[in-house]
Amino acid sequence: MHNYIYELLQAPVPEEEWTKAWEYHEHPDAFPISDIVEDAKDRSAVITRFGAWLKENRLGELDGESFTIDAQVVDCYFEGRFAVFQQAVTALQQLNESQFIHNHDQVQGLIFDLTEIFTQKHGDYVLWNDGLEPTPLEEFLRKAKPGVRYCIGAVLDYKH
Repeated sequence: MHNYIYELLQAPVPEEEWTKAWEYHEHPDAFPISDIVEDAKDRSAVITRFGAWLKENRLGELDGESFTIDAQVVDCYFEGRFAVFQQAVTALQQLNESQFIHNHDQVQGLIFDLTEIFTQKHGDYVLWNDGLEPTPLEEFLRKAKPGVRYCIGAVLDYKH
């Protein structure tokens, strides 16, 4: 399976300054869930798809290769998942000590489900701080500043 990493910048910069896929080959520990990181084959098409996703979810509007996030809509985007998150917490709380000790796979599965409901770790990512460690898109949405324009630089394809 594969997804994308969108490099987000405060202002447009020349392409030669964008993060390069080969940097992940030199630093595989920077993004350990990926098997391989490559430049997106059709960057424009991927950005267009991302813009359509933003619009479909009413999270923001793509303007060329930049966008802003609407904070109130972000609340609505996650609101429906809270009940599912609570169900996952309840499932963990119902474990007894024997299950905790002896049913490793079941407990690990419940923990995995809980963390994926909170923030999908096998979805799209963004690079928006210094360094090579990408941030899950959902974490970015929770932390993005409303009204700030985010410019898209590199678009990397990662396989996991």
